[in-house]
Amino acid sequence: MNLTRDKAAPPLYIQLFQQLMERIKSNVYPTGSIIPSEALLEKEFNVSRMTVRLAIGELVNMGYVERMRGVGTIVTYGKIVENLKGIISFSEEMAQHGATMTTKYCKIEKTEAPLLAAQNLGIDLYSDVYLLKRLRCANDKPLVYSLTYLNIPNLPLDKSYYEDSLYKFLKTDFEIIMAKGQDFLEATLAEGDIAQYLELPKGFPVFKRTRIAMDQNNKVLEYTVCYYPGDKYKYSVSL
Repeated sequence: MNLTRDKAAPPLYIQLFQQLMERIKSNVYPTGSIIPSEALLEKEFNVSRMTVRLAIGELVNMGYVERMRGVGTIVTYGKIVENLKGIISFSEEMAQHGATMTTKYCKIEKTEAPLLAAQNLGIDLYSDVYLLKRLRCANDKPLVYSLTYLNIPNLPLDKSYYEDSLYKFLKTDFEIIMAKGQDFLEATLAEGDIAQYLELPKGFPVFKRTRIAMDQNNKVLEYTVCYYPGDKYKYSVSL
């Protein structure tokens, strides 16, 4: 594809940025895909490597793509951006962004609390807890795989109770309001169940969020570890 090279034309890197941006917006390069390498773009548009890098730099600055070491330049246009202001459920997050939420996989079981769950819930090791495993999707695409340990007695083992908002269910059926908590954010890589459920190649960057949540009486009831595809989700923190 040709770029305009007249003296009055915008700089080549701006023209290239605009054309790549249009490809992203028109879904030629869909969200989560890897755009062509610098070498391929250099050849296609007959420009220098520096021009390509400047154009991609503009895409990064505008939030259209992200560079991931060892992976490439990934399209992030349309990524869910969660503003970290207060404790809300995944269902509420998706509703705020106008995304359709579905639960593709859900399993609830009674088990013994492993070390990290026991420590964060403030209970003895191997105490009885409930483990809720879920794969949630936004617009039919896997967005979060979560492991939730709940220190709440007599929860039903029918998965249908947990396919929608957990917090709404606890409030309606148990009069438990998840009032506050702490989220811990870090980057990691997809392996094992994480890669399988999120439909990612092993070693793909994922976003890990660990949550410890308390009810209206300041009792810790929830310890959750969530994994999000690194190309589809990010957090914004208001300071």
